[in-house]
Amino acid sequence: MDRRALKRIIEDRLAARDCEWLLSEGLPAGRLLRQLVQLLQRPDDLLKWRAVEALGRAARALPPSDPSLAEILRGLFWMMNDESGNLCRMAPEAIGEILSARPDLGPAFAPLLVPFLHEEPFEAGTLWALCRMISSGCPEPEGVDPSDLSLALCHPDPRRRGLARRFCRLTGRPLPPGPPAVFEEYDAEGGGFTRSVEA
Repeated sequence: MDRRALKRIIEDRLAARDCEWLLSEGLPAGRLLRQLVQLLQRPDDLLKWRAVEALGRAARALPPSDPSLAEILRGLFWMMNDESGNLCRMAPEAIGEILSARPDLGPAFAPLLVPFLHEEPFEAGTLWALCRMISSGCPEPEGVDPSDLSLALCHPDPRRRGLARRFCRLTGRPLPPGPPAVFEEYDAEGGGFTRSVEA
């Protein structure tokens, strides 16, 4: 199957939230993962989040001995580097989803996320990734700077502020007084966007 045909099929399956089909087709793991990563750059927000979701499902299905997942994670971190020439704003979310599905990879890769808490444009996505990992039972990576959280907790962007409040709640940190943060986010249960409130 050529690359364009495969891309169309993957997009159709993501639109239908049919990750089982994608995983049952016997595609080489590296090829499927690379196609999903490419979709993170598309303008369609729903498609991007469905790709994030599918990356987690694929990660869970792969055996620990398969090297393609570590290669994809290294590639996602490279896409968060200015030198890559191909910044992927959804890379932190994809990394967080993969690591929440594969906590065995956390010790090698989770600490690499922490510096992006103060790297534009990845701050909110990194907070989401850390929250996703912690809510899945992964330990909090070391090195989270309280000053990064302080900036996020009073940031004008409601998503960044809300995710900082969620992170503090998940990790038992005190929350400063302030109004609730209301923002839109992807709901993995319903497969669409919903309004979240972090008080």
